[in-house]
Amino acid sequence: MRRGGSAIDYELKYMFILLASILKQKPVQVSTKQIDWQKMFRYADYHNVITLFYYAVLGIEKKITEKLEEDLYQKYKKELLLQSNYRIAQEAIIWKLEQHHIHALLLSGTARYELYDKNEIGKIDTLEFLVESRSFRKIHPLMSEMDYERKEERGSQGILYTRTPGIRVRFLKEIPNAGRHIKRMLEQQARGHPYVRELTAEKQYIYNVVGLMENYLLGNITIRKILDFRLYKEKFGNRISEEVISEALEKSGMKEWEHCLTKLGELWFGKGMPAEESAHVLALEEYVLNPGKIDLRLDRKLLPLNRKRLDFYERDRDEEWRVKKKGWIFPPMDYMKQFFPSLKKFPFLIVFFWGVRGFRIFRKIAEQKTAKLKEAAAEKFKRLKRNEGAKEDEKNEFR
Repeated sequence: MRRGGSAIDYELKYMFILLASILKQKPVQVSTKQIDWQKMFRYADYHNVITLFYYAVLGIEKKITEKLEEDLYQKYKKELLLQSNYRIAQEAIIWKLEQHHIHALLLSGTARYELYDKNEIGKIDTLEFLVESRSFRKIHPLMSEMDYERKEERGSQGILYTRTPGIRVRFLKEIPNAGRHIKRMLEQQARGHPYVRELTAEKQYIYNVVGLMENYLLGNITIRKILDFRLYKEKFGNRISEEVISEALEKSGMKEWEHCLTKLGELWFGKGMPAEESAHVLALEEYVLNPGKIDLRLDRKLLPLNRKRLDFYERDRDEEWRVKKKGWIFPPMDYMKQFFPSLKKFPFLIVFFWGVRGFRIFRKIAEQKTAKLKEAAAEKFKRLKRNEGAKEDEKNEFR
């Protein structure tokens, strides 16, 4: 049974040991080798496992600088604050969708926190909703009312909205990289009451497989995403029909992909993996741990129905990005009419209103940056006052 990657450095291997200890609620194994904690911190941050990593190193002796320890704590604290913000955001968005009678499916939400025995070590990076095409035009005004900003994101499907302190919400018209069978299966559940519905356990599992394929194609698959997939299967495995899952994935050409995901989770957080099953799993491991590295043999094995890889060498991404930016800076007439009703009578004024819209966006960005600068200046002033007070106290004590 293969337990760890010979091709990965010691810090990564040790991080897997730490994370597995926390998940299994076992004592953390102290390393006998010297650890580059700065490197481990970078790995944990990139792969979105800071909350788990913080718990793992909390009680062990480690040689790290005060700055690194403070950075780790601040990252952990930020994730805890984001959890409560995400819960509030999800409730508010669902309420808005219900009020506007918009049929939607919650594809990925705060239920991910419940996969962990301690909710605070969970993590989500984006709320995802599937919205029927005819209601999609209602989304932007709805999100604008709640102070969300539309954000351009290269390569990703759907529309992404963000809001301070780091909330990300994506709306999709259709499930990317899913075959017709899976699309029909998921979209059948999109209509009904309540207007916003959650996926059944089986459909959620299938969407998790499809979603990870999208992450693979975009090169942003992480340790956290593999871990969430494994924990979901552990928690809800007895509530899903293996026959239904197998049939759906077989028809969409994703059976081998699901197998590799399962074995990679077992390799990192389970009992290991038989050597005879290791070839493509180890290639996937290397891809996850070395983002951006292309493996054409892995692509041919894993991509469903021999589809071509969505990557820079096959598509003119720069041109696509220019077209997308142009559409954002100069939106079409139908979109502009929602915010400037005068265009219905005077369509020739669209150039003027493009300028008005651009000025509003620029002003809003400037206001936000000014507010951040003021906040930073106020914080710096407070620190200076505290330092001066501390020095004054020392002088008085000396006297």
